[in-house]
Amino acid sequence: MSEGIWTIRPCPHRQASCLARELGLSEIAASVLVRRGYGDPEEARAFLAGEQPLHDPMLLGAMSEAVESIRAAIAAGKRICVHGDYDVDGICATVLAVLVLRELGAEVEWHLPSRFDEGYGLSGQTLERLAEEGCGLVLTVDCGITAVDEVRRARELGLDVIVTDHHRPADELPECPIVATRPSDYPFPELCGTGVMYKLGQALLGADSETLRRHLDLVALATIADVVPLVGENRSLAIAGLRTLARTQKPGLQALMKVARVDPATVDAGQVGFRLAPRINAAGRLGHPRAALELLLTEERAEARRLADRLEELNRDRQAVEDKILRAAIAQVEEWPEAKRRRRAYVVWGEDWHEGVIGIVASRLVERYNRPVVLIAGTDGLWKGSGRSIPSFDLHGALGACSQFLERFGGHRAAAGLSIRPEGMEPFADAFAAQAEELLTPEELVPGTTVDAVLPRDAKLTLALCQELRKLAPFGLGNPDVTLLAPGCELGDLATVGEGKHLRFRVHRNGQDAGGAIAFGQGTKLDRYRREGRYDVAFRLQENHWNGTVAPQLVVRRVFDTDDRFDELYGWLRSQWDAETREAQAQAIFDELEVKAGGPKRHPLESETFRSLLAEPALLQAA
Repeated sequence: MSEGIWTIRPCPHRQASCLARELGLSEIAASVLVRRGYGDPEEARAFLAGEQPLHDPMLLGAMSEAVESIRAAIAAGKRICVHGDYDVDGICATVLAVLVLRELGAEVEWHLPSRFDEGYGLSGQTLERLAEEGCGLVLTVDCGITAVDEVRRARELGLDVIVTDHHRPADELPECPIVATRPSDYPFPELCGTGVMYKLGQALLGADSETLRRHLDLVALATIADVVPLVGENRSLAIAGLRTLARTQKPGLQALMKVARVDPATVDAGQVGFRLAPRINAAGRLGHPRAALELLLTEERAEARRLADRLEELNRDRQAVEDKILRAAIAQVEEWPEAKRRRRAYVVWGEDWHEGVIGIVASRLVERYNRPVVLIAGTDGLWKGSGRSIPSFDLHGALGACSQFLERFGGHRAAAGLSIRPEGMEPFADAFAAQAEELLTPEELVPGTTVDAVLPRDAKLTLALCQELRKLAPFGLGNPDVTLLAPGCELGDLATVGEGKHLRFRVHRNGQDAGGAIAFGQGTKLDRYRREGRYDVAFRLQENHWNGTVAPQLVVRRVFDTDDRFDELYGWLRSQWDAETREAQAQAIFDELEVKAGGPKRHPLESETFRSLLAEPALLQAA
């Protein structure tokens, strides 16, 4: 597979230098902040501290009406059912709602649908059961925004309903109080379902409620796991929530961190996303999400250990099922005719695939083929699909354009689910590919790596730089882990590790050892990197703890061949520095780098003009 291309945003370097002086940061860290839109010193300080203000919860949808309805239901002694969803966000939102309502003295129960029996969202059958059992109010969390018919049926049954959600609404809205990010005039529309429930909790218990703040661990779990942008209010909630998680008193979370081998003292977004969240999700993917919810609610340590062990077992089963489907899906794509493989979006299906893990496998296929993918699993009756996309393609919009082939669909721009009849598969695959053909350019299918800074030739990779860059955490959508580029490197001491899956090597730059590197999932590229030559290494700088020592390590994302013309072009540029009359293109490069005698050094690859000359030598010859 191609390593693709790397890109970098322009940077006003003088602004970065001023920011570095003002905040006591390195030029590298300051340039990353400037490129991400935090060039103002006060805004940068607030971002690093995670102190962006939380907005007034009363601005979120019909909050006043929802609060009034909940208080009236409690005063009337009505039983309240919290109706959630089967993923991390839906489970955490359900737990948070139950805890908030208990704090208010409500008689509360909960319901989580089975992915396999009820599917996503409200069902008429569930509402009928709740009405028969004497429930008075249904509070949805992380679902309900499209449940127009179901809410209408609930009202016919005498059930009051309040919808809290963050998913994209349809043209028609349910006739009930709606607390949702859309439609709403709320200043930050990117909250997850648990984040929306936290705002409802603030409205009910008070914005500064200490009781509510103790449950920020749930908000951090959901915010990170649901892959909402980790900026603005989400960043503040995630930072505060990770601190709460580090000292959580919930037996379930303590037990979960233990089985997942997560040290509470150092828990971060990566460990939440890759260790804790998959175990919570495993229950709903392979069976019923009840075990995960009971784990988060229990106050008994023995019960917490039992449930955590159960989630650990389910997660191992999930990994095995996922791996089997992934291999089958890749084999299916590789067997397609050439014309079908050239499609700009894929629909892949298997009659015996497990619908609980197809979303994860779709994500893996997007990473592999760098195009939108919908994976569909055969089930009794309607088949179930899950799609994932690339940044430039609106998956939800594309499904809408193909809706004549679907029974049901919903989700976001980047991820969506659907139901389809088996006979509709082929025409849907053709229509979905046609949508991608119309909307995506060939360039958008090339893997791209966004670089945050190019290392100057004399830059050192130190623990101090690691710690500086870590201040930008938590990392995720909207605030990705910092990617640096080390140009002109030689690779040495190459070896595979992890049963040949990963690659470990040393990076040498300008004749000096720049540090040890690990390239996860790139073990098959051993022979390629053994070739003599120089490489531009895109990596994330992280601390490596091993045998009681700590050292900076390059966690490699991509390795690009260094352009053969770099030395020639760089030699010309150096000659221009002292020239009495500089050529226009050389002056443009110096202006873009904002370099001056005695000032900070910057790598010429940070200049757009330099990169253009490198890509098209004729431009320099023409000048």
